[in-house]
Amino acid sequence: MARTLGPRLSYYWTLWQSEWATDYVFDTPATLRPLIDGLLRHALMTGTCERVLRYMGRPVDPQGQPHPMANPEVLTRANTWHEGARIRHWVDNNSVKLYNEHNVLRVEMTMNNPAMFRVWRHPEGQVHSSAKKRMALRKGIADIPLRAQVADDVNHRFMEQMATVRDDTPLRDLLKNITAPFTLHGRRVRALDITGKDRELLLAASDPQYAVCGITNKQLRQTLRTSPWAKEGTDTQLSARISRHLRLLRNHGLIRKIPNQRRYALTQTGRTLTTALHALLAASTQQLMEKAA
Repeated sequence: MARTLGPRLSYYWTLWQSEWATDYVFDTPATLRPLIDGLLRHALMTGTCERVLRYMGRPVDPQGQPHPMANPEVLTRANTWHEGARIRHWVDNNSVKLYNEHNVLRVEMTMNNPAMFRVWRHPEGQVHSSAKKRMALRKGIADIPLRAQVADDVNHRFMEQMATVRDDTPLRDLLKNITAPFTLHGRRVRALDITGKDRELLLAASDPQYAVCGITNKQLRQTLRTSPWAKEGTDTQLSARISRHLRLLRNHGLIRKIPNQRRYALTQTGRTLTTALHALLAASTQQLMEKAA
């Protein structure tokens, strides 16, 4: 390469876009079909049906609802699309998607903007014997192993969220601890009201797109700014309110802080509870009675 470019030109190998897939292979397509149907229903219940539309090339309005010129039959055809169902979530030019083909369920992370991820690495030009620093992931080929590790973690977080679809824990057991106040380090922690004043926050925090990079105060502000939960406060007031409630969710064990970052992720308890909340709000009384029988 040096002979081709000459002494006055240099080059830097980069990876512009990468895809990392995790495959789950089933015996037959019939075995997989009930599972993918449940995952698609989960996506619709969590308010992400517009992403299914966008992935299939159908327009949506700024509020994420189907555009008047879109074909509404796409919603009903999603389960019987000839290549199976596909669900995709975008965050800062990075995405994670889930789809099935024949007897394979695939989770695939596409990375276009690695700088949003922080990893432990050596700065350029630093000797490898020195201590690593937490820095942005680079597009250079030197960070390919780190890129693969980050993408694999995203896939597993996404599947952990999807796995709550088939949880058999009774709702009363999920609510037993979070609906009662308690004392932590000498301070009283109030109970959560999941169908009342805390509902909008829990629904926003459970958005599957946060499996890509975690939950941040800024992202929650963008989601909740126009909701009644924000109480028409200023951006500073909303930021402070979200910070207090993030601490509340941490105290109840629903979220955990990602080390060395101002980002949070749902715990197993948080994923199970928010999935149950989505199902509860989407179900009719008749459906609940049939399931409880």
